[in-house]
Amino acid sequence: MGQQQEFRERPVTFERPNHHFAFLVAHDGTMLGLDDDGALARYDEADDRVIWDRTPGGVRHVATGRAFAAEIARDTCALPVNSDETVFTISRGPEKLPSEYLEHLKREGWVCLTCILSPDIVDGLQRVAGSDRHEGVPTTRDMPMVCQHSAVGRAICEPVSLWLIRQYVGTRNLHLGHPPNCNCLAPWDGKRPVQGWHSDIPYIPSVGGNVVADRKGPIKAVQRNVCISDFSKRNGATAYKLGSHLADTLPPPEWNPGRHGPDPAARPYSGPDADVIEAPAGSIVLYDARTWHRAGFNHSDRKRAAMLMSFQTADVKPKRDTRPVCGRLHESPVYQELDARQQREITELMMNQPGDDPHGQP
Repeated sequence: MGQQQEFRERPVTFERPNHHFAFLVAHDGTMLGLDDDGALARYDEADDRVIWDRTPGGVRHVATGRAFAAEIARDTCALPVNSDETVFTISRGPEKLPSEYLEHLKREGWVCLTCILSPDIVDGLQRVAGSDRHEGVPTTRDMPMVCQHSAVGRAICEPVSLWLIRQYVGTRNLHLGHPPNCNCLAPWDGKRPVQGWHSDIPYIPSVGGNVVADRKGPIKAVQRNVCISDFSKRNGATAYKLGSHLADTLPPPEWNPGRHGPDPAARPYSGPDADVIEAPAGSIVLYDARTWHRAGFNHSDRKRAAMLMSFQTADVKPKRDTRPVCGRLHESPVYQELDARQQREITELMMNQPGDDPHGQP
């Protein structure tokens, strides 16, 4: 790789949206939607049925265009469900309908949910990571990050991305490949080795002893990158070879000269055949685990924070057992700050492991 080819990755840039749709969330975390008969009902999953928009006189169901009169006060409103008046909190929803994201994910193997996390979740994640306006604030590694602030669990349980992953893989029965952590990419000093190009488990050998999955077989895993900081090419946003999930092989040796060449300090490929997804803090990038990717080069003077997660099918051995961390979460006061839907989701994702009984107990 010639010097003239370095740091010329193609940026794919997503701007901060001017408008978001909304969820109407009950106290237990279920979301208001319309059933097939057009009646109001509550759901756990965030497909098009549960996407709303505010109107001057109430709310409008985006997929059908039906409007419902409601008095909105302090981001709450009351609507009748099965003849019972139910109070809902109006919370940030996606920029687009979930079906639009799913179409892109199935066609391209990746999708960006721009700024889907609310500012308070983003601030909580930055606080745990010690990044952005909390950079320099002491952080702790003595306690799992999911036990430190409810923002971590709320981000894990973001409902549109969970629905998309399950639709893409074709099953609800998933687990996390490792405990959730907020990671920071330090400014690059020009010398320190940078992560090489790779696909993720189970498409590479793992310490867990997985058989490497057939790239042409059923989809086994989806990666989810939560942008805790703004992600830009300059501050080391993740680099991808978009579309490589359809390739028959792992990255070529010339993309990892440090691994395959005479100089172990040689930098991985960063030329124009690679891509960088630039997105504001609070965005979530989903991508097929077969996709070639690597960490970026952080040319800024600040840390760039992210939460990286792998969602795997039931037959994939996780990189690390997440059950002990889930047990500590259940004992933490942070668990009580999650609503009932979030508690169910995070417990299922962290307690389900290959070989467990049907109730997900170790």
